[in-house]
Amino acid sequence: MPVGQPQSPGAASTIGIRLRELRQENRWTLVEVAKRTGISIGTLSKLENGKTDLNFTSVNKLASGLGLRVTELTNPGGSVSGQRTLTKANSGTLFTTPDVDYEILCSEISNSQQGYFRARVKARSIDPEMPWHRHKGQEFIHVIKGILVLHTERYEPATLKAGDSILFDSSMGHHYISKGRGDAEILITMSLEDYENVADSLRGKR
Repeated sequence: MPVGQPQSPGAASTIGIRLRELRQENRWTLVEVAKRTGISIGTLSKLENGKTDLNFTSVNKLASGLGLRVTELTNPGGSVSGQRTLTKANSGTLFTTPDVDYEILCSEISNSQQGYFRARVKARSIDPEMPWHRHKGQEFIHVIKGILVLHTERYEPATLKAGDSILFDSSMGHHYISKGRGDAEILITMSLEDYENVADSLRGKR
């Protein structure tokens, strides 16, 4: 799953506030957080002061380095122990990339291994400069609207229409392409463990 451009300003503010709280609670310096996460001191400082956004891969690096779930940063009150969570329409944390826009769904009781997304696929062709997207585990996709073409390293492209679903090994490189006049809308569930997006690392490096 490719997630490479800055997220919405509101989400960045939430993460910045949460980072500052965590540093105060644990008496961490910016230098210590930078060493733990691999994110530069300058970027961390700007994040806390609302002067920059983080892309999803950087958010995942931040959470992993601090020993947290991603949702503990995107939803600071997310340590809910109940059995139900609800995301109202268009109320999830948003991440925008050149080829796909993502909305994080039902994150309050997500564990650190799993993510749920509604996505709008904008790309009409594969950018030759963008490496394959890959991450551990499996990825499930269900097409809500439009036509999705899933390109993978080992198989011929799979064309999915509204109502179609696919499950695949997400360590295999993959790209999403929308076919037709409108953007394809899809639901995704995937592992967040050791998320790796090479294109994101190159284009949104922190």
